[in-house]
Amino acid sequence: MTMASDAHPRTPFPSPPRADASVTPRLLAIDIDGTLTNSAKQITPFTRDEIARVVATGAQLVIVTARAIAASMIIERKLGVPASHIAFGGGTIRVREGERLVVLEEHPFERQDVARMLEAAAGADVHVGLYTAAEWHVSDMGFWGLREARNTSIWPNTIGDGTPPAIPADPVFKVMFRGDADALAPIKAAIDRELPGAFAHFSARVLEVTASRKHTALTSLTAHLGIDLHEVIAFGDTEADVPMLDAAGIGVLMGNADSTLTVAPHVERTLSNDEEGVGLSLRKHFPTDAPFEI
Repeated sequence: MTMASDAHPRTPFPSPPRADASVTPRLLAIDIDGTLTNSAKQITPFTRDEIARVVATGAQLVIVTARAIAASMIIERKLGVPASHIAFGGGTIRVREGERLVVLEEHPFERQDVARMLEAAAGADVHVGLYTAAEWHVSDMGFWGLREARNTSIWPNTIGDGTPPAIPADPVFKVMFRGDADALAPIKAAIDRELPGAFAHFSARVLEVTASRKHTALTSLTAHLGIDLHEVIAFGDTEADVPMLDAAGIGVLMGNADSTLTVAPHVERTLSNDEEGVGLSLRKHFPTDAPFEI
């Protein structure tokens, strides 16, 4: 894994020029969990229809997620509109070109880095998941495995007996630990200390570790598409999304986000993921005379 200096979660990211009020965004960058999907892990009809309406006007869509690329593609199918993908928290960037998805960049972990993460979790009472581009390997299919399968609509390729899964032959793009916060905190501390270029995102009882960041991936994608960052409207709800929201011309923080998150002054706050926050913000920034029905 090549660790970029800007992959650390607290590295400042320069803000682009703010979008002029008359500029209509050309790219929608939308996080999935806690943003696009509601608490029931569903996309509401109003938000889905608003995304389809905006894409029909010519704007492009990129789904930006820590989920696996297969799970991100399921969301694209549910939306029913073409999308590019930033998956594994920036570990893979895939550009939609008609019926094809073209790989733009990939940033997996080095095998020895995965081994060091598993060593950090040795003996801890945590669920372990390893993600390659095409497969998901888990330590067991208990509570945490079932929850992740339910959330993502993906079933594991291999299921262990409770011990951490063997490191697969194919490159690993994400390592996920689930369990109580007291068990996860030392693992995060060890990863931050030993692999400072990795991004270990700790939220509630989930620790996701990726080799890249969403905002750096978005920068690469927009450069490829010939779109300036100030022409992007980006939606998110966690620390992992903040640099992306800060970098976009229009950053939108969901109402369900942690109130302690610090964002750039230009970032807007919208309603929660259970209150059509994405759909309503799209209606605000892409006005229409179409009936307003929720």
